[in-house]
This record gives sequence, structure tokens and C-alpha cells, in this order.
Amino acid sequence: MTGNEDGAARAEQLRAGFQQQGVPGLAEDDVRKDRQRRLVHTVVAAVLTLGGLALLVVRLVRGDQPGAWTACYAAGVVLTAVGGVLARRVSTRLAFTVVLLGVVAMSLGDAVSR
Repeated sequence: MTGNEDGAARAEQLRAGFQQQGVPGLAEDDVRKDRQRRLVHTVVAAVLTLGGLALLVVRLVRGDQPGAWTACYAAGVVLTAVGGVLARRVSTRLAFTVVLLGVVAMSLGDAVSR
């Protein structure tokens, strides 16, 4: 083999190595974005949980009779809290779905009580 062939083979090896590496920092960006998504979903779920709990307490203190609306509010609070835990631990898509179901349950509580 001549020196030119050795250089070409070495260049191919280097090229293959660089292509396997991918874009530098891409993996770190994905991890950072995933962490941010989880944090946002967790905070949104916590705010909705506290809001639903506050509405439940205010309506009970105000003197509304417990009934179907109470069960709907309680189910909504539980679902949004579970959504926050899911966002932190499992899947943000699943967490988003569960939080939405919690909000729908709380909305049904408003519809039932009126």
C-alpha cells in the first residue's frame, strides 16, 4: 500500500467515526428539553390540583350542599394530582391526558351543580 491509500483509508475511518457521533450536543439538548417538558407539566398539574381543591373548599364553606358536584370535583382533583405524578415519573403525554380528564371532571361538577 502506498501512503496515499493509507491516508484515504484513515480519512474514511475518521468520516465514519464522525457520522456515528452525530451532531455534538444534540443528546444533551434532548435531555434538557425533556426535563423542561416534565417540569412544565408537573407545575401545570400542581396549579390545577390546588385550584380544584380551593374551589371545592370554597363551595363547601359557602354552604353548597354536597352532592354529585362534590364527587366530580374530588375526582378532578385526584386526576390532576395523578397527572402531576405521571408527568414527573412516566410520560408527559399520558400525564397531559390525565390532567385534561381531571379538568373535564371538575367542569362536569360545575355543570351538575347549576
